[in-house]
Amino acid sequence: MNRTQFSQLLAVLTLFLVLGAVLSYFLLLDVSTSKHVKEMRHFFSTVDSCESAISKAETDHNKGEFKMYFSSGFDAYENKFPFTFYKRIEEQYGIEIIYTGDVGHPYFSCYNLKMDSLLIEKIGYKTIENLYKAMHREQYPD
Repeated sequence: MNRTQFSQLLAVLTLFLVLGAVLSYFLLLDVSTSKHVKEMRHFFSTVDSCESAISKAETDHNKGEFKMYFSSGFDAYENKFPFTFYKRIEEQYGIEIIYTGDVGHPYFSCYNLKMDSLLIEKIGYKTIENLYKAMHREQYPD
């Protein structure tokens, strides 16, 4: 193999290595993204109004996917309210909680209110609201 062929082979191998590294980066980036971020991306790719958020809640409910979206802020004290409330909802009622970080959005409220009304048959009337109030009073007594 002469010097020119070796240089060409080296250039091709380098190109494959660079392309492989770039491809691996993007594949691993998707794997390392949290389920909450993925769920929020999916939410915003399908929801563009309060009406479509309500429709998504109905669709999810009909598929047996019970979710609610809550902001979690930056000071995540997992053993204090509201995280204890979120955990209780997941464990006691089988509702998946999607943390939205410190980002609140009206479409999350539209979705949550509809899902709450659809869950009346499963968990009872105002169950989540009453649980929230009770746990809030427990954590922050007057």
